[in-house]
Amino acid sequence: MLFKVSENEKSLSAVKSDWRPKELQLEALLVSPADDASAQILSEAVFGEPLLLISNQVRTRTQKRADILALDRGGNAVIIELKRDFGQLGVETQALQYLSDFSIYKGEAFLSRFAPTASQRGDIQSFLGNEPRVEDVNKNPRIILVARAFDETVFSLGEWLSSKGVSFRCIAYTPVAVGSEKFVSFSVAFDRSVAALFALKFSAAAREPGFFWHNIARADESWWRFLVNAGQIPACFDDSPGDQGEKILNRYIGGDIVVAYAKGYGAVGWGEVLPGNTYRLLEIGSTGDFLKGCCLHRLSVRWRAVAEKLNDALPAEYIRNEFGIYHPISTSVSMSSESGKRLIAVLSERFGALQ
Repeated sequence: MLFKVSENEKSLSAVKSDWRPKELQLEALLVSPADDASAQILSEAVFGEPLLLISNQVRTRTQKRADILALDRGGNAVIIELKRDFGQLGVETQALQYLSDFSIYKGEAFLSRFAPTASQRGDIQSFLGNEPRVEDVNKNPRIILVARAFDETVFSLGEWLSSKGVSFRCIAYTPVAVGSEKFVSFSVAFDRSVAALFALKFSAAAREPGFFWHNIARADESWWRFLVNAGQIPACFDDSPGDQGEKILNRYIGGDIVVAYAKGYGAVGWGEVLPGNTYRLLEIGSTGDFLKGCCLHRLSVRWRAVAEKLNDALPAEYIRNEFGIYHPISTSVSMSSESGKRLIAVLSERFGALQ
């Protein structure tokens, strides 16, 4: 909720607005541009995790329409229901009907039903990373509700569902119009998510160094050369403290291997994350603000082999065919150690190892 401070600065009053986005407008606000034009990622700032959009307004077996069907990084279906106003008893029942319908599609059945083309399957492989097994897809489907506010009865059912192993989350949104400008804030009103669902939410103490794709955000020659000379990898998002860009870079640990990806070109180099916490959020206009206020999240790496020009990249199609590694459609995606080792060996031979 947004509050207005009184003139004497001694009291608060809730800011009210007549602006109420329609459900289709709300749906559009939840989708972020992906690094690959063929796929879309739901806003991590809203959901706190990357979710791959599979379909919106998708029909069930009974010809009803679910608002959004997405996939999480664990390969599980996420049924997202949007309500323009109040979420009360009944909205979660509707979502449960969709959950019941979609949960029967597992593994190959899910892919055949919701990703029938080679391009759609490639998007899912790219999103999941680390050579996911088809049989693991949609083992634990779950529900997310989005509404202006929620009745307590919805939370009661959420508690019961979580006790049965079904993750259930409610996200409240507040629309505000200030003059001609419109704003929407989102907050988690209820969350009973099974921690095991979020495979990428690792801590430094819980894992060994691994191999990752990392998208350099701009497929621009001068930007790539700047990153090489600076010994950095970037992240963008809101370019503000605590946003998803900061979280992604802070997931890396010393010794992680990152393979730099430039959209439309492929792998342009690889490097090793330096030990210690080298993450920084640059100030606009400071040294290193190469893109003039964009992609200000940075992490230090030691580049081991890099392309002189983007056209020298190892193409994504070749990498997919030779190593079974799909190009990333989000900022950071894991890959298996075996495939990663083979890939960086080829990149070192192609580009020449740096001293």
